Amino acid sequence: MARQALGKGLGALISRKQGTESTPINTVTEEDRVILANVKDIKASPFQPRRHFDTQQIEELAASIRERGLIQPLVVRKVNGVYELIAGERRLRAVTSLGRTTVKVVVHEATDQEVAELALIENLQRADLSPLEEAEQYRLLQEKFGMKQETIAQHVGKSRAVIANMVRLLDLAPAVREMLEQQQVTVGHAKVLLQLKDAMQQTLAAQRVARGTLTVRQTEQMVKNLLNPQVTPPREEPQIPEAYSRICTQLSQDFGTKVNIAMKGNNKGVIEIPYAGREDLVRILQIFGISESL
Repeated sequence: MARQALGKGLGALISRKQGTESTPINTVTEEDRVILANVKDIKASPFQPRRHFDTQQIEELAASIRERGLIQPLVVRKVNGVYELIAGERRLRAVTSLGRTTVKVVVHEATDQEVAELALIENLQRADLSPLEEAEQYRLLQEKFGMKQETIAQHVGKSRAVIANMVRLLDLAPAVREMLEQQQVTVGHAKVLLQLKDAMQQTLAAQRVARGTLTVRQTEQMVKNLLNPQVTPPREEPQIPEAYSRICTQLSQDFGTKVNIAMKGNNKGVIEIPYAGREDLVRILQIFGISESL
């Protein structure tokens, strides 16, 4: 298949069948029949990569069809005696929402692989697919039709590395995939998080990204730290002279709380007298002869 042909979308698929590169998308040829089909006889394509349809867009499209009619017919193929969509699922949903029982369709011949490629390309051209929907369609083309990533890349006009990186998104932990679907993390974040192979660690890291609105660069640093934890040796507390230790013990007994002397060097330091609450603070202050009301 020629990259140029597929890159033009539905018109290219039709023109490829006709042996020409110039047939536009709305051109009806002798091989393609335009008929009035029953809506109930049309089923969705199993190769439609898009799982989510914007309700508002469907309503707006329905309003347009009610006002001006269906300008562009649906494109279908005949499979086992029923019509299967090749292109136009949003139009079909809009027509159905209007309660109409019939719709104009172009009956066209196409193989499973052609339909799968076309569904992907048309959605990519409209920027309709979520990252995971796009990734799943790439994997479908690989696994069901045996297409290599290089071939897919040529057909959709992207680099092989882009295809490979998109497919890798399907290896994300389920919770992280859900966060990506809900746009709590971006594709850039997700690619970095893939370095974490443990599902729980990856999920916790993704939650931290979402909570802290971390940039991709900050996420890279976080993942780097998780993969290469730096063990910080415990800080050794300076030893105080024996006489100071005895004073701490005596003061602790006098104040009823553990008193500490922290050495700061050059015979300087701090006497620390902790308290457990307001009443405890009042009690300690009274020992000093301070009777302020707190």
